[in-house]
Amino acid sequence: MFGFLKKRPAATAAQAAELDRQAEGLLDTIVQLEQQLARDPQAAEAQKALMLAYNRALPVFARSLRYRQEMDALFVKIDALRNTIRTSVQGGQTG
Repeated sequence: MFGFLKKRPAATAAQAAELDRQAEGLLDTIVQLEQQLARDPQAAEAQKALMLAYNRALPVFARSLRYRQEMDALFVKIDALRNTIRTSVQGGQTG
């Protein structure tokens, strides 16, 4: 599960730049989806898309020296989104 955290050989400058580019693109996507959810917290499709974006970002951020410090915040955001999803699913069920 946490294989992306294993030590890997140091990336070349070109690889590091590519990782940073990927991380920046994922971060842009995450920010857009977070803004969408801020406007409509119950948007199920946005919740799913954001969870996927978070999970795609984890291995990229872990390998990027520039974005690695974002890992803790990303885990906190994943937990918060899980709680939001859980609450919206439970709130949508009728007994």
